[in-house]
This record gives sequence, C-alpha cells and structure tokens, in this order.
Amino acid sequence: MEPISAPRVARKAILLDRDGVINVKLPQDQYVCSPTEFKFVPGAIEALAVLQDLGFLLVVVTNQRGIALGCHNEDDLQKVHEYMGQELLNNGVTLDAIYYCPHDSIENCECRKPAPGMILEACADLNIDLANSYMVGDSPSDVAAGRKAGALTVRIGDAQDSEADLMFAGLLDFALFLKTESVRHSNVGKS
Repeated sequence: MEPISAPRVARKAILLDRDGVINVKLPQDQYVCSPTEFKFVPGAIEALAVLQDLGFLLVVVTNQRGIALGCHNEDDLQKVHEYMGQELLNNGVTLDAIYYCPHDSIENCECRKPAPGMILEACADLNIDLANSYMVGDSPSDVAAGRKAGALTVRIGDAQDSEADLMFAGLLDFALFLKTESVRHSNVGKS
C-alpha cells in the first residue's frame, strides 16, 4: 500500500506589479535597464516586510515590454531583479517568485497584463489561494489581470479606479490597512 500524501494547503499571496509599486516608475517609454536605475518607492520595503509578516507570499508579476523593444535584454532584467531581491533580503524580506512578460503589447500573449497568465502561472506553481490574495498595481491593466484571475484588486496611486476593490496612495498604506484589519479580526471576541 502506498502512502497517501496530504494535499498542499493553498496560501494567500500579494501579487505585485513592479514599476510604480515597488520601484519608482520612469517616464513613459523609459525602462529600468540596470540596478543603478532601480530606486525603491519610499515605504515599499517596509510595506513588503509588513505583508510578509502577515503571512502572505510575495510574488512580483511585471510587464517588461522594454525587452521586446530592444531597450534591454533578459540578462539586464535578471541583474535588476537580483539587485532588488538582495536589497530586500538585506532588509529581512524574501520574494517568493518573480514572473515577467517580455512581450510587446501588440503580440497578444497570454502573460502580458491585462491578461492573467502570469498570475495563473504563479497560482499553479505556488498553490496560491486567489480568492484570499491581492493583485496590487498602479494601472488599469494590473487591476484587470487580477480581476480576470479571481484575485482581490488594489490600485496604488492617485488615480481613481472604479474597477479596483481597494485604492491606496502607496503600498505602505495598503500594508498598514491589512495589518490593522488583521489585528482587528484577531481581537474580535476578546474581552
């Protein structure tokens, strides 16, 4: 008789767009091509630490159209992501995975947001419970991808977005909101 393996428990995750959420977004049609161009958004590292402490997987899902346009290549992107990961690790934060789409918007791939391909791939790879996870981004395509995948959606920035479930000025505001909600729920029924 063969042993029966226990089913893996699905985990909640924060699915994060990169540019404009974790790092400062460059002007339109400019791309972060080297670690020297990567600057964390103020409060982003602290926010990721809070989210990690709340038990969420941290997964980056980022469109990287600059590769298709020849502005940089996948080796350049790897160096940027290694830098980002190391800086986060230096601050006690571990990313669970990074997914990126190297395609141009005209290629109609399944991975480029607003398509949900990267999110669904992360869900399959990491056993993510999408119903209790959040897609966090600064654009309508991030919100659309999250909705199509079945995740809760968060729009970061000043723009209003009636499609997003939640809106916050920055990632830290969202993280502190979840922390407050977690404390509030843990205190329910206590005297």
